[in-house]
Amino acid sequence: MNSEHYRDEVVRRRKEIADLQVQRTKLAFQAAEAEQKRLASMSNASRAATPSGVASGQKAATRYSLLQAKINSDIVKLDSKIARAHLEYTKASKILNTALTQERYKHIQSERNRLTHEIPTSLYIHDEVLYTPSLNEEDLLQSAEKNNKKNYRHPPHRGSFHIITGVNGTGKSRYLRSLIKYGSAEEYCRRIICLSGTAYDRFPLQGDADNLKCSYLYFGNKAKGNILSEKAPFRLLAHYIIGEGCNGISGELAGNVLEEIGFSRKLGLRFSRTAYKRGARIKYNARAPELDIIIELSSTLEQTYETEDRLVSMSNGEVSLFDLVLQKNGEELNLSNLSSGERLYLLTTLALCFCVRDGTLVLFDEPENSLHPQWQAKIIQDMVTIIGKMADECTTVIATHSPLIVSSAPNDSSLICNLPSDDPWIKSELYGRNTDTVLSEQFGLNSPRSLSVAVLIQECLSTLMDANINPAPFIKAADTLLNQNIKLDQDDPLFSTLTRIHELRERYS
Repeated sequence: MNSEHYRDEVVRRRKEIADLQVQRTKLAFQAAEAEQKRLASMSNASRAATPSGVASGQKAATRYSLLQAKINSDIVKLDSKIARAHLEYTKASKILNTALTQERYKHIQSERNRLTHEIPTSLYIHDEVLYTPSLNEEDLLQSAEKNNKKNYRHPPHRGSFHIITGVNGTGKSRYLRSLIKYGSAEEYCRRIICLSGTAYDRFPLQGDADNLKCSYLYFGNKAKGNILSEKAPFRLLAHYIIGEGCNGISGELAGNVLEEIGFSRKLGLRFSRTAYKRGARIKYNARAPELDIIIELSSTLEQTYETEDRLVSMSNGEVSLFDLVLQKNGEELNLSNLSSGERLYLLTTLALCFCVRDGTLVLFDEPENSLHPQWQAKIIQDMVTIIGKMADECTTVIATHSPLIVSSAPNDSSLICNLPSDDPWIKSELYGRNTDTVLSEQFGLNSPRSLSVAVLIQECLSTLMDANINPAPFIKAADTLLNQNIKLDQDDPLFSTLTRIHELRERYS
């Protein structure tokens, strides 16, 4: 599939739509001007002193009325062309996205193979390629704290769902980290679960929070020594899947989530033995069939002799999780076969299914990363469902840049805050709202293609027809539109429209 061909098609269709919209805007102004001239002709006819003057004015009014009707007919035809162009543009965009995804996957696989041969073997754990950041995470944290940026000071409400937004650098991640010590010190919770969609979260690593008064579970990709590991969070999760979370309620919920995103309910856990040499623990890849466990995620899930034995071996350091195996459309997939979005979705939902208990504090930094917009909305709905069934009281705080995440949190149990702010949490009223509304109300961004802006432009065009007689409505509508402070490039088809509205507003003021 050649992406260049479809990229050219998308560009061509986008230009076609822009040209058609420019034509439509021009026709709309011509229709408005024709209406003004028709009204002026009728006014002249009513004031004419002679029959010939009356006839001339009425004739001119009729001519402008016919002209306006023709222009309106042309606008209808243009609207039909724009709709067809949009349909073709959408088709080409979908094909282009598919082609680019395939090419990107091939490139990633090629780079992964290249890196596998280039990176020193000391950076491997099993078959994982690990990345070493250039700056220590603690150094980054101390550097940020030196900026004296004030953290949001209001703690979350027990048992509620919280969404925190704000531009980069306003302290969302710092606030999440501060809740770890606060929740433990204030006996706010009995367990803290940290989830992360970013490699740059500021949560403590697993094992670095032993001084807390509650249990601490970090399901991020960071590991000791400033390395990133795809498998580390799943190794921690395995303890709970075959341990305290091995029960029918967790199994049923987890199985439902897997089925909804296209996987079967069967989950395979593959373990490797752990060898010791000169006091150092060395993991190696050799596996035996008896180290594999297949569990059915259903209401019948319960502890067996096999899971208990494997749990003891894991706790004693004799074995560790080597891989997770799932089935999709009859095909067996392990962790390396999954997309980054699938791994994040599975890790998040499984961690909640098997680890949430009463008195849990769930912290999630940037859940939208790697997720398709449809899954961004679904992951919040699944979180609400899982948490509601696993615990009577669970407090959740999510930091996000996504309007889809914001609009998916239920109003009846959700609180929201946009940083920087000193105001307390407020009740969310954004559930089910469209993206443009959320961007405007919560993120302070007005899209020039949003419904609200389109309505304002239409209001300007409607009131412009009577502006010669009564300019006040047009001036009010124009002021409302121009006060939105919409920033447009000169190549944008709407740029000339807003410029013309501004010019007419100055003329009538």
